[in-house]
Amino acid sequence: MTKVIWGINPLLEALKNHPELIEEIIFEKKTLSGKKFQILEKAKKLNIPIKFYTREPFCPPKVPKDSNTQGVVAYIREFLYADLEDIEANWSKKGELPLVLALDEVMDPQNVGNILRVADGLGVHGVILQKHRACEVTSTVIRVSSGSAFNLPIVLVKNLKEALDYFSKKGVWILGLSHRADRFIFELDLKVPLLVIVGNEEKGIRPSVMERCHFMAKIPMRGKVESLNVAQATGIALYEIVRQRSL
Repeated sequence: MTKVIWGINPLLEALKNHPELIEEIIFEKKTLSGKKFQILEKAKKLNIPIKFYTREPFCPPKVPKDSNTQGVVAYIREFLYADLEDIEANWSKKGELPLVLALDEVMDPQNVGNILRVADGLGVHGVILQKHRACEVTSTVIRVSSGSAFNLPIVLVKNLKEALDYFSKKGVWILGLSHRADRFIFELDLKVPLLVIVGNEEKGIRPSVMERCHFMAKIPMRGKVESLNVAQATGIALYEIVRQRSL
């Protein structure tokens, strides 16, 4: 099924990493300057079909009204998911300690998009999503991630527990993030091969998945709220891992 994405950064990342997915790009004709002109030139070189939309307001088919398109929209083929082996190859190629992220039934595309963006920014080698009862890579996820969905291997699995077992057998430690954990993440030695699991917005990590975790951790809270949004918590946890590894 064709997906629609919009915005300058998502388009630039798609052109850079997966131009073969782009079926067509539509521009708002009156504002072809700066980065939009770069998109136009790259699309021409890659022989990607281009159209100019002259009607007002700029709202091509399948684009929700009042969307901040920044004057450029693209239609792409079904998102190209990676394999678990691609994540392993990514850390091997870079010669780095493994850092993998798994989402256990995270439902909100806004959360998934924000998580992908921070994962990309902090050097995660790959992200694992679930096929059922969870959000996959959608147009909204791509837009919210600002194109980061195209920058790192994303694997879609039917059985998350089997994926965890795959990496555990590779010597990767499984860390579950939960506000109910006994230890703070800052107390742990995170300079080891790691796969971090974050859970559903309401229920957290499922008990059957938690059984696969070698250890659990939480983020210190000093105010009145008990826990953070899953995307916020993920960002803090990943930052602490990167901080420790850079010492």
